[in-house]
Amino acid sequence: MRVFVAGASGVIGRSLIGRLLSAGHEVTGMTRSAARAEEIRARGAQAVVVDALDAQALTEAVVAARPEAVIHQLTALPPKIRAAW
Repeated sequence: MRVFVAGASGVIGRSLIGRLLSAGHEVTGMTRSAARAEEIRARGAQAVVVDALDAQALTEAVVAARPEAVIHQLTALPPKIRAAW
């Protein structure tokens, strides 16, 4: 299955991508950062750099990925919480 993960470089998204890939899914991970996109690619997924608040860019990214499922994991966890994970 082709899966698009919005928030792929976040705490939950990073774990989710690994699990989806291990289960044999084709994954496109979305992030705001070019550096994080490289991390997503290093895990074996496709990556797109998109600002989730840019409706046109987001739509274009999802359409280009042609997913069968979209998973929303967009978060903005404070650094103190992220460090604990």
